Amino acid sequence: MRCTRSIGAGALGIAMFLAGGSAVQAADMVLVVNDGADSGFNDATPVAPEGGNTGVTLGAQRRIAFQYAADILGSRIDSSVPIRILAGFNPGLACERDSATLGAAGPLSYVANFSDDDRVEQNVFYPLALANALLASRVADTDNDIRATFNPNLDEGTDCLGGASWYYGVDGATPAGRPSFVSTVEHELTHGVGFVSLVALTDNATSRAGQFPQTSNGGARFPDIYSTFIQDLSFPGDPLWTELTDEQRAESLTNGPDVVWSDINTGSRAASILTDSRGLKEGRVMLYAPSSIRPGSSISHWDISLDPDQIMEPFATGNDNVDDGIGLSACLLEDIGWTLANGTRCPDEVDQAVAGRDENETPEDPAAQPATDDGGAATSGGSSDDGGSSGGGCTLTGEGRFEPLWVLLLAAAAAGVCRRRRVI
Repeated sequence: MRCTRSIGAGALGIAMFLAGGSAVQAADMVLVVNDGADSGFNDATPVAPEGGNTGVTLGAQRRIAFQYAADILGSRIDSSVPIRILAGFNPGLACERDSATLGAAGPLSYVANFSDDDRVEQNVFYPLALANALLASRVADTDNDIRATFNPNLDEGTDCLGGASWYYGVDGATPAGRPSFVSTVEHELTHGVGFVSLVALTDNATSRAGQFPQTSNGGARFPDIYSTFIQDLSFPGDPLWTELTDEQRAESLTNGPDVVWSDINTGSRAASILTDSRGLKEGRVMLYAPSSIRPGSSISHWDISLDPDQIMEPFATGNDNVDDGIGLSACLLEDIGWTLANGTRCPDEVDQAVAGRDENETPEDPAAQPATDDGGAATSGGSSDDGGSSGGGCTLTGEGRFEPLWVLLLAAAAAGVCRRRRVI
């Protein structure tokens, strides 16, 4: 099987205030259920426990698998502020015999100029969860950090994906032909904490292709923190994207394999795990920039040439096991500003799924919180200034710049679209 994954980006925002400090603390990932009674994460359909997942209802198995995946990521990044994930199931997501939209996720909000701490770049957008972590308190007037939606149609016993159903097991042993819910959640939440570019891939209502997003007041355009690390080796002088014009950046969108992650330390560490340096160009890790734009896939993933495969490539191998660490994702998250927790190193390759947790501990049904609002901010499009340590300024919420979908194709249908790779 192959999965095409795409990223989500929430609305943009600005905040102005000072940062605080804190000791390293693994992030608490909080599931905020956005489903009604007896649906989605609340589905009461009886099921048998499977793959270490002890849930006896469909909703319970979904909650346990979701929280397990969230804890894998949360145990590796430092935040004293809980990361709230507004999540639910949407039967409107497409599911056909040969393809299905598995899910969608991304940051609900971005903020800029929220701290004068030396760790924070000025005039640069940060995803809300990372901004909270750097500030060591929640950005004013915000509630949820990430939105995630998943497809329930795989569990309906129809011809969706040829009858394949979600695997909610937490044992890392996904059966052939079934998409892993744990891996799906892990991939999408990694986008949600910042593994995503906000540069416009195509012309839209607010931006031309290659442009950075605009501030909430319709003023200057700022890069997002991820995009500040993108470099194009095909231009003279190997410029960063922040050094290119909008037109040059639009050209760069399809310049693979010359579009790379600029951090040379990440490249050198990647060389220690990549077979024959596959996926490296001049010592830097290549990003996915195919000759034709693929919305939701281009730029915001590692290139498909990396070997062994990484969880943040755009096409899955059908063997996406995140029980042995998050690989090069740890390097990128550290580059954009996350402090790694529980001894996590770049690259992250360990024999422990949730860092710092007893491997014999059985994943439990989380105390999920019901949704109280639908956005990243308490006041949609409003502004406030509380004058306190939690900051002030203006935060804008609304629809994202991209449609954050993860689409799975059956192998037969994907053969003409996605290049097959050896499964490691």
